[in-house]
Amino acid sequence: MATERKCPKCQTWNKDEDYCVNCGEVLSPKIIEEKREEAREKRRYRPPTKFDKFIEKWQNSPYWILRALYRVLYTIGVIFFAIASFFAWLAASPNG
Repeated sequence: MATERKCPKCQTWNKDEDYCVNCGEVLSPKIIEEKREEAREKRRYRPPTKFDKFIEKWQNSPYWILRALYRVLYTIGVIFFAIASFFAWLAASPNG
């Protein structure tokens, strides 16, 4: 028994074809899923931003003063967000 698929673009019924015989639109679920997976892979890769490169330079700097300054600022940031998270938790708690 042959499978018939209706083209979503031109509404033409096609016998067991991978592409529409009228407009050429992809009909095969296998091909459609492969194209979606390719698009997902393209979206996953994101080149580093200028800020990311700047932070990495400070983190791996040959100068000890820049590495120390990076660690101090990073520690301050972690402590700040920990305190902010604690206050957010207190505000959201039902007994607070």
